[in-house]
Amino acid sequence: MDLPTIGVLHDVTLLVCFASVFGVVAFKMLRPASELCSTGQVDARSFIGADVLVVGAVAIMLLAGLSEVTPPAVPDKALEMTVNAGLAGIVVQLGLCTLLLVYLNVIRGLNLADLFGLRKLSLPKVLLLGVAFILPTFPCVAGAVYGMQAWMQDFWPDMSNQDTVEAFRACKDPLAKALLVVSAAIVAPLVEETIFRGFFYGVMKRYTDGYFAAICTSLLFAVVHLHIGTLMPLMILALILCAVYEFTGSLLVPMVMHGLFNGTSLAVMLLFPDMK
Repeated sequence: MDLPTIGVLHDVTLLVCFASVFGVVAFKMLRPASELCSTGQVDARSFIGADVLVVGAVAIMLLAGLSEVTPPAVPDKALEMTVNAGLAGIVVQLGLCTLLLVYLNVIRGLNLADLFGLRKLSLPKVLLLGVAFILPTFPCVAGAVYGMQAWMQDFWPDMSNQDTVEAFRACKDPLAKALLVVSAAIVAPLVEETIFRGFFYGVMKRYTDGYFAAICTSLLFAVVHLHIGTLMPLMILALILCAVYEFTGSLLVPMVMHGLFNGTSLAVMLLFPDMK
């Protein structure tokens, strides 16, 4: 990443951190504990103070990419997509998610199905709601992408796509491409929804409220993708996923939506390789 990108992402990360700490303190002082996390379908009362520390530890691991600064004299090295890199990415994602689930289930003794509302809806209803909610989400995110590009094009030094998008388009290895499709359409939705909506959002809601938690965790979700041009669109996507999670009480619905969103994006890139 270049210096302007790393600077903005660092600033946004610090903003989220300070806002989260201030929010937890302010909500604790201004509202009685009985009123916290009492609205919506997501029951966050199972989370405790120790979970806040785990949120911080996981966030630091996810933000490790912010340390990868490219010196001005050295051009960025294009991301190369290979089978080994694809497998490594999948293993890392699943490994981090597995550690989190082991912590919640084994160490904390929580029932994951109850914690994430996995039994609240039947599978057909989950799929139906996922499709129904993702349809209006596409124009919302697409409009945000267009707005960001129109606003930033006159002053931002680099308006290129995410590195993974460029690597996917340039890759000639069908197996490497297939691994990225699996990672983006299946693994990433499962892992990211578990971490960001299921855990981060739940813990933040426990100590603040749903609106504040949604904003903070959605900003963090956008930052970890390490791309300025999609910062606002990804935040909007994350806010919608939080809203759907609260509306349905089941983390499976945002997972389906996330998978459909990523899968559709990849399909568009495959069908229209020259589209920017």
